[in-house]
Amino acid sequence: MSKGKKIALIVSMALLLVVAAVLNVTLLANNNKQADNVTPTGFFATGRADRQSTRNYEIAELNAILAMEGDEYATARQNALTQKQNIIAAMETELLLETLLKAQGFDDVLVTVNATSDNVSVIVDKDELSREDTVRIYNIIATEAQVAPEYVKILSV
Repeated sequence: MSKGKKIALIVSMALLLVVAAVLNVTLLANNNKQADNVTPTGFFATGRADRQSTRNYEIAELNAILAMEGDEYATARQNALTQKQNIIAAMETELLLETLLKAQGFDDVLVTVNATSDNVSVIVDKDELSREDTVRIYNIIATEAQVAPEYVKILSV
């Protein structure tokens, strides 16, 4: 092989190497962007999404009732307003309890507060709850939500 052919071969291989490196960096950057747009999956993420979509539907229905005009709908509007306020209060309580329980060291927690009763359900991402864990959960709920232990249901998954 002549010296000119060797130089041409080396230059073309170096050029091919540079093109491969640029493509690699470009594809990795696109992959990372796509990974950022992925919605979380799993029991807790799905539970929160289901809860939120149900609440959005309920609030939309209540807003439709609140938008009705006329004196004959005054009682319905007042009832809808009360229900909407109860739902919002339950949402705020759920968020507060989930945050406080996560601060206590639980990996993930899903809290559901019934808007029309004192029932509270707590699902904890832990294989098994110790007696101490259960007491900590009850104490937080009793303190922050003023709910008696007999109305609290705690599950671990």
